[in-house]
Amino acid sequence: MGIITLLVRRVASAVHKDKKTLVEWNKECVAHKQQDGSYGMAQKYQSTCSKLGKYLSTTSKPNLKVEEVNNEFIEGFVEFMKDEGLAENTIHFYLRNLSAMYHLQYKDYTDNPFNHVNMRACPTRKRALDKQAMQSIKDFDGKGQKSLALARDLFMFSFYTQGMPFVDIAYLKAGDIENGTIRYKRHKTSQPVTVTLVPEAKEIIRRYCDINKGKDNKADKEKTKDYYIFGIINNSADSTKAYRQYRSGLATQNRRLKKIGKMLGLDLPLTTYIARHTWATLAQNNGVPTAVISRSLGHTSETTTRIYLGSMDTKVLAKYNRLTTRL
Repeated sequence: MGIITLLVRRVASAVHKDKKTLVEWNKECVAHKQQDGSYGMAQKYQSTCSKLGKYLSTTSKPNLKVEEVNNEFIEGFVEFMKDEGLAENTIHFYLRNLSAMYHLQYKDYTDNPFNHVNMRACPTRKRALDKQAMQSIKDFDGKGQKSLALARDLFMFSFYTQGMPFVDIAYLKAGDIENGTIRYKRHKTSQPVTVTLVPEAKEIIRRYCDINKGKDNKADKEKTKDYYIFGIINNSADSTKAYRQYRSGLATQNRRLKKIGKMLGLDLPLTTYIARHTWATLAQNNGVPTAVISRSLGHTSETTTRIYLGSMDTKVLAKYNRLTTRL
């Protein structure tokens, strides 16, 4: 950090009497995200605050001020996380969050203490199943446990719906489905996604919510449309509770999936992400163009890909999805 920049920051802090510690500032960032309804980001910031607090407790400056963050401090934080045995991508995750919170206070990037730090995610091991493994999950009978049967159905539903993420499955309402088609916006990217339901996906929905069932009263019909299909989120929950219920549901689902994977003798630990990755991999193996896969998954994409996809008929996506999900 340059001497002039440091002096300017110290003077500004003295004038505004705003010498927040790094921990105090980060907690404010968490609170702001919660107030904005950005619960996912708030949780990421909170986990980073916890990790940072552990590191600061080992230093000579547990009450380090925001303006005192420098290269040496960041390098020490990195070494601390390495000593804890954290994976490289996990370390980069915490650094990206710390950098984001830091720059909410200091928006000037000309003298950025994070410039020298590599925060890019590294390629991870492929996490996809073959059709035989998917068939074994599809045929899994739940061993008489309804909870495991639900976990199986949610996993397969993700696969049948072009790799729909668990968060979007949790928030899926009956009103999102019309004429055999799901239309929703991804929670992560806000990208609109259209999925034509294959018969297997329709059958899973029928098991948990008959979307065609309506009562004579118009208000009751509207309530039916506003119903969360899989019951992961309570219909009366406000946005904060809904997010907590989704997170709890995600943890429960992954725990159950790991149990199913072990019972089936699968080599790959089963998680919600596996269904999404498997759909994309099998689609690629079936010759589905990358641009179609990107559209189907609701990924953000490059300008040329968006232009190409803009004129793509939904029937084309449906054809490719039927090709991919036929086990």
